[in-house]
Amino acid sequence: MLDDCEIGRGLRPLTRHGWVIVRPDRTITLLGTKGDLIDRAELSVTTTRRVLIRRRQSVRLVLDGREYTVTPGWGSRARRNLASTDLTAVNALLGAVGQRGAA
Repeated sequence: MLDDCEIGRGLRPLTRHGWVIVRPDRTITLLGTKGDLIDRAELSVTTTRRVLIRRRQSVRLVLDGREYTVTPGWGSRARRNLASTDLTAVNALLGAVGQRGAA
């Protein structure tokens, strides 16, 4: 789970302090600042790719054909969940989706 993420479509942000949650049931969920659902999809139909904007600190997520740009921050939960590793937030997101079978 990564909190404090900017989630957008193209260059237009939908939320600046959203959440990206990769669940054990093999789904990924994008939530807005107040916990409102932006999108959800199975990991099997989700693809990721690092993008060149913002010094490669953003990820292009395609959830069942719907494209989003996610720029992870280092909110309190991300720091706590990843404190024992040397991963960046972007690598953590790419790894979390990749570890669970997404292309």
